[in-house]
Parts: sequence; structure tokens; C-alpha cells
Amino acid sequence: MKKVEKKQWFIIGLQIIENEGISKITIDNLCALLKITKGAFYHHFKNIDGYIDALMTFWVKENTLTFIENAEKLVSATEKLYSLAQMSASSEYKCEGRIRAWSYTNNIVQGYVAQVDKLRLDYLIKLGQDCGYTLEYARKVATIQYALLIGLQHICSEIPTYDFKELQSMLLEKFEVKQ
Repeated sequence: MKKVEKKQWFIIGLQIIENEGISKITIDNLCALLKITKGAFYHHFKNIDGYIDALMTFWVKENTLTFIENAEKLVSATEKLYSLAQMSASSEYKCEGRIRAWSYTNNIVQGYVAQVDKLRLDYLIKLGQDCGYTLEYARKVATIQYALLIGLQHICSEIPTYDFKELQSMLLEKFEVKQ
């Protein structure tokens, strides 16, 4: 029997969301793509909801917590902001728009999207304060920065990395965050 590492379940899940859509997140489809039995699925997950919960935990880690951890290795808030823009532009997983859409019909996903939004906005606000902004101004700038990210994911999902980085840089420069 083929052995599949748990991480591979999540990578294939995010690829399915990106390339085929959320309706293809089924036990049958996952097992077919991984070339394994349903028994292998049930060895790792209680049911499809258990899989979705674990998949969303993986997504939060890969597309939010890891970005923040990597940014925190840098010294200045400005470096951190530009680094976040770079990581967002070149993220391995390009399925966030579909995950957000899914959150309107799936309570599990909805909870994780809300968690991600809070984590990201709180971190951007902190970085804004570290740049010398008041809390109120940092909150406003963070909201605009985050709205740009989410908006680009929805209306320009195929935007080249360079163009995405350029738009993020333009925004940071507008608010006098100098690199």
C-alpha cells in the first residue's frame, strides 16, 4: 500500500481548490489523486469535515503564520512590511480567493478565514505602530494594505509577482514607509 505523508494530503487539497474548485474536495477525489484507498483517508481523518479542519489549519500556517515568523527574523518594521509584500506576491498557494468564497458556505472554513484576517490585520497594525504611526492611523493603513491584498487576490488572481510587488510598494511608499 502506498504511504502518503500527512502534509501531502494538504498540498493536494490546496492544489485542488486552486485548480478545480472547492466542489472537488471530496474523499473520492483526494484518494484518486493520491492513488490510495479510502481506508488510508480514514486512517488520518475522521470524516471530510476533519480533513477540511486540518487543511485549513495547514493553510493558516503556510500562508499566514510562516509569513509572520519569517518577517519577524528581520530587524526593522519597514523591512518586515516589504518582506510580507514579497511573500504574499510569491506565495506557493494561490487559492485564497476560493477559500474566502468557500467560507460563505462552510462554517469550518469561515472560522479559519476570520482567524487569518485577525492575525494579519493585528500584525500589520503592530508594524504600523513600530513605524511610528498612532494606533488609529496604523489601523487605517493596515486596513488599506490588507484590502489591497484581498482585492488583488479576487480581481487580479493571475497578476504577475513583479506587478503585485510593485503595487504593494507603491502603497507602502504612499504611507511613507521607506525601504
